[in-house]
Amino acid sequence: MQVNLEQAKQVVLQLPTEEFEKFDEWYEAEKRKKSKDEDKEKLKKYQIERYKKARKWLDEHSAEYMNQWVCLEGGELIAHGTDALEVHYKAIEQGIKSPFVHHIVEEPKHYVGGW
Repeated sequence: MQVNLEQAKQVVLQLPTEEFEKFDEWYEAEKRKKSKDEDKEKLKKYQIERYKKARKWLDEHSAEYMNQWVCLEGGELIAHGTDALEVHYKAIEQGIKSPFVHHIVEEPKHYVGGW
C-alpha cells in the first residue's frame, strides 16, 4: 500500500497529542539531519572551488613569490612572507578561519628514479 501526502497528513493529524508530539520530535530531528547533510555537501563544493581558484593563482603567480609562504583565500592573495607562522597569523587577523598557506619552491622539472 502506497500512501500519498494527503493521506499521511490525515493519519498524523488523527494521532493523540502525546503521539503527535513524538512524531513532531522525530520530524524535526529528520529535518535537522537533512539540513546538516545538505550543509556538508555545500561546504565540500565550496572548499573544492576555493582550492581550484588557489591552484590557478599558484600556477599564474608562483614565479613572483618564489621561496615565500603565501596565504590564499580562493584566488586572492591574503598575505605572503618568509615566515609561515607570520603569514598564518596575518590571515587569522583578517578573519580567515581556515587559511590555505603554501610554500612556493621551485619544483624539479624531471624526476629520475631507479634501483
